This record gives sequence, structure tokens and C-alpha cells, in this order.
Amino acid sequence: MLDVVLARSSERARASNLVSRALRQGAEHIEQHIDYARLAVYNNHLISEALALYAAGVLLADTPDTTRWRGVGRSILAEQAERQFYPDGAYIQLSHNYHRSALQSLLWACVLARAEGERPAPTWLSAMDRSLAFLVAHQNPNDGRLPNSGPNDGTLPSVLSTCDFSDFRPTLQAVAAVVRGQRLYEPGPWDEEAAWFAGPRALELPLAPPLRRSISFVHTGYHVLRGRDESSFSSFRCGDIRDRFGQIDMLHLDVWWRGLNLLVDGGSFLYNAAAEWHDLFMRTASHNTVVVDDRDQMLHYRRFKNLYWTRAQLLGFEDGPEHALCTGEHYGFARHPGRCVHRRSVLFVKDDLWVVADTIRGTGTHRVKLHWLASDPAARYDAAAGRMTVDTPLGPFSVTVLDERAGPVAGSVVSGAESPPRGWTSRYYAEKQPAASLEVEVTASLPTTLVTLIGPGAPAVTLDRGTFTTTGTERPVAFRIVAGALQLAKP
Repeated sequence: MLDVVLARSSERARASNLVSRALRQGAEHIEQHIDYARLAVYNNHLISEALALYAAGVLLADTPDTTRWRGVGRSILAEQAERQFYPDGAYIQLSHNYHRSALQSLLWACVLARAEGERPAPTWLSAMDRSLAFLVAHQNPNDGRLPNSGPNDGTLPSVLSTCDFSDFRPTLQAVAAVVRGQRLYEPGPWDEEAAWFAGPRALELPLAPPLRRSISFVHTGYHVLRGRDESSFSSFRCGDIRDRFGQIDMLHLDVWWRGLNLLVDGGSFLYNAAAEWHDLFMRTASHNTVVVDDRDQMLHYRRFKNLYWTRAQLLGFEDGPEHALCTGEHYGFARHPGRCVHRRSVLFVKDDLWVVADTIRGTGTHRVKLHWLASDPAARYDAAAGRMTVDTPLGPFSVTVLDERAGPVAGSVVSGAESPPRGWTSRYYAEKQPAASLEVEVTASLPTTLVTLIGPGAPAVTLDRGTFTTTGTERPVAFRIVAGALQLAKP
């Protein structure tokens, strides 16, 4: 028996030595090369490398090296929590998934600080707190998912629950427990991550369910139009590109109806796929927005680099009991002949109708292509009515494109096309699924406007002396298009 105990003790010692040696070697390598992450990357890679230095400094026996690593790692984490997490709570990489990854690194930093008998840096806690407000505002309350916005390589450094990869509740519950001493969600499998990071006490913290509402994150340009039913909402992207690589998706609109993500962002699929597949998921044409003359809003220079970063401006945001309305424009096409500007208004009539007006202003005649990507590949299309219909578990849901005279505009619907690629979505890295892609193209002298009706059933409009009035909806809504923007009018 003694021989067995001694053998097991020796095995544990060897394993401990191996881990310690690997941690030391990793820290030495990171310290030598961290300037690359500081100067050329400065995103979640820099945060994770700083975390590794901090971990080595805390977990290894005290030496001059470990003391230095601890200090350098903690200092970089404090600096980058302030730098990479924007004042409005958005993240530097313009990606919800990378945002979650960076939050998990800060959660681990808090664990290490407690183990060291130190308080977490105030910038860590502040970054996590404002991130919480930002991400919860974009969340579907039914299943914890967020829009598939920005680059998504499937990263999830710490898989600490049995929840689906797309469910953000585990990490957000943990952040709320660590930063606010509260739980956001009722008990469930998402509690496991909170217990890992905050200890068993996290399971007994008071419940403070989030109140989700329409909100505009102006600094970064994310805007959420939320219904009375929190599971009906849309996410609208309109703001300057400030720092980092993202997707070429300005004025993209995600639509969620009663918890169903019906108009979607396609995701990333693969970073190292063939060029045509990388382009499909990255570039403007596959997002729910407009392309002019087959040009991207930015120049996709190489796989992880865009030039001529798009500038954009929010022109209006309002929220009321019956509706929410947001208008913005971007200037990504203005460097080309005609100096075209895309202006988009989104009117959300709570809780079942979206009206979108897309106006292209500039000079000359141009080809304008409007795209909508539905999550369901089996959409039906009535070209004569300009209407794509998806059959959902809650009934039919349609997307209808009209011209500025309320006439239907015919296009095409494609799902799962291989050559050229069109009609795909990717929720999980390296996986893609067919999705219905509606594309409408017009050639027109500018300015020109397209109007899209989005909602259950088959909403339509009549037009009388410049005033549009909806039909086939729960209640009629009247609006006008003035200077390329939607304005509510009396029915």
C-alpha cells in the first residue's frame, strides 16, 4: 500500500513539474514577443497573452521573473480593459463572440487576483460592467443568443457549462455575479460558469432580471429597437469604424420576431476558406444592406485587412410606446464616381412590423442591389408581389420590397448556391447551412428609394399623395419618406 502511495505522489510531483515548466517556458516566450501583440494586434490576443503572464506570476514560486510577469501582466490587462472596451460597452473587434472571449479573460484575471489576495483592477470591473449592459441589450431572452455580428471563429476559451455555444447566458451570468453581486437569469445550466468564477455563493445571489429596451450605443454605432415583447427586436449597425478589422456590414439589420432570428447575419464560416467563400461571409453583398455598382463599402485589401474604413452617422433615434425609429447613413461609396451615400431608416411598429427605407443619393445612374438573408432555406418567393415568405412555427413571416411608388420590385431568391456562393449562414465555425437570400437590383438615376416591409403574414401598403399606409397589419401605420428618411404621418 505504501508503495502505491509513494508512486502516486511521485507521479503527481512529475506532473506538477511538467506544468510548472510549461507555464514558465510559455511566459518567457510571451514576454519576448508581446510587443507584436501590443503594436500589430492589440485585441483579444494581447489580453490573453497578458493574462498568461499574470497567471505565471501568480501560480509559480516567487522569483524576480515571476514578480515581473505578475506586474507586467496585470498592468497590460488594466490598460487594455480601458482601451479595448469602448465607453458604450462595445468591444474593439466589433464582434459579439470575441467580446465574450475577452470577458472570460478578465474573469480569470479576477480569480487570479483573489488568489493573490489582491482586488481586481477597477478598469477590469468597469469594462465588464459596461460590457454586460451592451451585450444584454442585444440578447434574445428566450435562448440567450445574440445577433451573429462580426467575426466569429468559434472561440470560447473556457467551456464551463453544458449550454450551446451560441448561448451567452453562462458568461453574462458569471460577469454579473463577479461585478454586481447579482444573477441576471433564473437558475439553469448557465449557473455553472458563474460558480466556477465566483464560487458557490453565486448560486445564492439575488436575482436582478434585465429590463431590455430600445437603446442606442452611439460611440460605436450599435442600435437596438426593442418591442414591448422583449423577444421581438432588431439590431441596426450604424457608426464609424474606429480601430479594428470587422466585417463590411454598415447599415446591416438583424430582425428577431418572437424569439426567432428570421433575418440574420451570415457569420464567418472559415477564415482560411477559398477566397470566394471568405468573401461571401465577409463582404457587403451578403449582409442585410445595400451594394452600389457591385462595390463594397470598404476595400477588402487582404484576408484580415480593410482599407478606406467606412464613416457613418446616426441621424435620428427615438423610442415610444407604439414604435421605435432609427435613421442613419454611411459614406463608404462616396469615394467612387457619383459620390453615392446610402441612407437607411428603420421603423419598428411594436411588436410585429418593420418598415425599412433605403435611399441612395448622389449623381448619375447607378445599379443598386438590396439584400436580405433569411435563416430558413425553404422560403417561398412571389416575384409579382416582390415578396419572400418564410414559414415559421408561429406562422408565415414575409419580406416585401417595393419601389418609391409602392410598386413591387422583383428579384431572386437563392438558397445554398455553390457557384457562385450565395445563400448561406454559419452559426458555428467551419459549419455552414443553406439560407434564403433575397436579392433585388434596380438601375436608376439618383436619388432612388426602396421600401421593405417585414413582418408576419403579408403586410402591404397603399400610397396616396406621398403618404404610405400599411394594410394587412394589426393596425394601420402611415408614413412618408422625406429627404430619404421615414417620417410617421397621420393615417
